[in-house]
Amino acid sequence: MGKKERGDKMSKITNLLDTVINLCETSENRRRKKLWENKEPQIRGEIQWHGIPIGFANKDDIMPVTVECLNAIWTEILGFTLDRYYKEPEYYLEYYLKMKIKKFQEFPDDTPIDLNIPLWFGVVFEAALLGQKIYFNKNEEPTFAKESIISETTELPNQFDFKNSNFLHFTKNFYEKIKKLVGPSFNVIFPYCYRGPQGVALYTRGFEKFLIDIFLNPKFAHKIMRYVTDAQKAYAQWRSNYLEEPIKKGDLFNDDIPLISPKEYRNFIFPYEEELCDFYNGIYYWHSCGDITQHIPEIIKLKSIELLDFGVSMENKKKGLDKLDKEISIECRILAQKHIQNANSKEVEIYMRGIIEELKKRKIKKYVLRSSGMSTLLGAKEDIKKLVQWIKITRKLQIE
Repeated sequence: MGKKERGDKMSKITNLLDTVINLCETSENRRRKKLWENKEPQIRGEIQWHGIPIGFANKDDIMPVTVECLNAIWTEILGFTLDRYYKEPEYYLEYYLKMKIKKFQEFPDDTPIDLNIPLWFGVVFEAALLGQKIYFNKNEEPTFAKESIISETTELPNQFDFKNSNFLHFTKNFYEKIKKLVGPSFNVIFPYCYRGPQGVALYTRGFEKFLIDIFLNPKFAHKIMRYVTDAQKAYAQWRSNYLEEPIKKGDLFNDDIPLISPKEYRNFIFPYEEELCDFYNGIYYWHSCGDITQHIPEIIKLKSIELLDFGVSMENKKKGLDKLDKEISIECRILAQKHIQNANSKEVEIYMRGIIEELKKRKIKKYVLRSSGMSTLLGAKEDIKKLVQWIKITRKLQIE
């Protein structure tokens, strides 16, 4: 890159940073921020906003509406590629800022804009730290190599030296460069471990192999779970030392929980999640894109969950609410393809009214109505129009 080209690039990034700062000071952003508890940044491990409302639904406060899209939407609109996005710090920063600005301007929801610049490398992060080979692809999120790194003969260490992790070295370099580019006004968030231990076990052992282990070789399954849980705790301590900041409440992202029964979850997964809950002094956000309806009675035995995800695959939120016998803030997420992109306004209204009525009937104190995970279906611009329509309909239903 020549001197002039680099100067133009830096000027572009400076302008984007200034735009974010200015948007943070707008009356619209002040309105949005007032809707949330803000004990710590609500930007979570996978860089999306997952906040807890400050109001109370059972006192007739309006609950927030939030939305998010997959990067595939923005690659089409902004014209960038995902391989460069995840490999080049300046490129990542430029397009992260462009997406951040575009979301605030395009979506009339309740998600604030802030001065956080979180780093995220997709679902591969935890496994990559442990040595799983990954690939950066032009038009899709980072993916794993087919070959798993854990076999029956693998010696699993009980101590971790992350200084020898090539991926962590790459991440530190990425972080330091972005931190230098943005200056002290912005908070660059070094990646967290947020994937639950079951997910990391599946990604490092292989899906079929680990699921078979649970039934045919349970001792080995527990050995793997012990390994990945210890690794997460060790990384959290390493991160704390590296950044000179305390360990905060953790998240547990568990998209793969529905692959096993509630009984197997209780026996093979829950004990390690409970251990992490104790280690982090609580779980902030328990998440799954899968249908966890039957697992809810076991999940909520965790000592502290601040926000529980009723994910996109839980089509019937009523059934999930029937399983809930304690007070937890709920994030009700909507399957975009079915209930937004492929639905007309009347269908959206009927489905969302049903969810809101169920939440009110049970007097859930705090909940968020959210769409996330939307990818391209109708074309990015048309998809965004449908998402904006969903926001407006959902807002209107809450004040009827």
